[in-house]
Amino acid sequence: LKNVVENDMMLDAYGKKMSKSTGNIIDPVEVMEEYGADPIRWYMMMVSPVWTPLKFDINGVKEVNSKFFSTLKNTYNFFAMYANADKLDVKDFENTTDDEEIDKWLLSKYNNLVKVVTEAYEEYDLNKVVKPITEFVSEDLSNWYIRRNRRRFWKGELDSSKLAVYKVTYDVLVGLTKLIAPVSPFISEDIYKNLTGNESVHLSDFPKVDESMINEKIENRMDLVRDLISLGRNAREEANIKIRQPLSKVLLDAKNESLISDLSDLIKEELNVKEVVFTSEFNEYLEYNVKPNFKEVGKLFGKDVNEFAKIVSTFTMDDVNSVEGKVVEVAGKEYTLNKDMLDVRVLSKEGYDAVSDSVNFIILDTNITEELRYEGLLRDLIRQCQLIRKNEGLDISDRINISINTTEDITNNVINKYKDEIESELLATLVSELNTDSSFYTDEENNEYVIKIEKK
Repeated sequence: LKNVVENDMMLDAYGKKMSKSTGNIIDPVEVMEEYGADPIRWYMMMVSPVWTPLKFDINGVKEVNSKFFSTLKNTYNFFAMYANADKLDVKDFENTTDDEEIDKWLLSKYNNLVKVVTEAYEEYDLNKVVKPITEFVSEDLSNWYIRRNRRRFWKGELDSSKLAVYKVTYDVLVGLTKLIAPVSPFISEDIYKNLTGNESVHLSDFPKVDESMINEKIENRMDLVRDLISLGRNAREEANIKIRQPLSKVLLDAKNESLISDLSDLIKEELNVKEVVFTSEFNEYLEYNVKPNFKEVGKLFGKDVNEFAKIVSTFTMDDVNSVEGKVVEVAGKEYTLNKDMLDVRVLSKEGYDAVSDSVNFIILDTNITEELRYEGLLRDLIRQCQLIRKNEGLDISDRINISINTTEDITNNVINKYKDEIESELLATLVSELNTDSSFYTDEENNEYVIKIEKK
């Protein structure tokens, strides 16, 4: 025996020692019956290293169960549903190599994950094991890769692209079961056996890093796009414009054009905009309010601080960016400036909304034309029809007849103008009337619809 890791004390959620007299003891059997042993074990590793005191909070178990285990199960179930519908066998895609860039991105992320997790296991630090795996499953695999590739799973033709997305998802899921098996032996066993048909995940070899799969450039490109999309969604929230409402354009910093311009279609789809524009000219969209940082310069300028304020109020963004070492004359004296001496506020001009973090920025054109308004109503209507289909117990792949009736001119215009798109999106034939139960729907503009659906 070369190494021993000893668990520290388990405390209650408030940091108090558990005891019968205090009445704060957690019954492990009751918790395991409700959530299972795997989520409890994962939570205990997640909340702190095992050699530090653990504050056991049942809400933390609920969060781990929701964020990690439910997400992993849903991802597996999504894959299994479509693979079974296509009657796939592992042999059908084991030689597939036609990977798209997003496939290469996930495989790079996964192999970096294997490297990090292997090192953490070797250090006996299970806290460093479960945190990156949780992040990978919830954000990289589920919220980005699976969501971005749904159409590849949905499409009818089993072409090379569809086989590639099946193979990448399969390989990553199998690898994940092996990575989590030492901490979560039950769910890993269940998913692994269902995927592979092999005897046990605990009899399989632990994953090894494939360095040839790691591509930092692809990761950097995709991660930058994800960051920009997150900023764009924040801008929509600030402007109170839902993602279903199309917008004309989004403006990005020209410094990133060479790196991500070929991913513009992805940005357009995720932010629901018509155009991506790279620019280094921001004055058309932003206003800059430059004032003295009085905490920094109050004593320095004293009674002359107001004169300093007049000078900096005329600064452009170029002046702000080149302020380090800039010399100005205030009341007959010369002063050398730095950025800490300025309080810079960036405001969006009317019709635009800008959001930035410490590195990147994004500007949304929030002007909504009549054409864009129509498209927003269309997206909302299609979403509602899909919900009605689901409530009727119909599968998303079922072909249907649908009638959509409304008394409003604008919504009738939307239905007539986008008839082909409605039928294509819903796998439907649009008919005037059906002898089925009605579903009533009122959109955000208080337009009323009567919708009926039947399976063909």
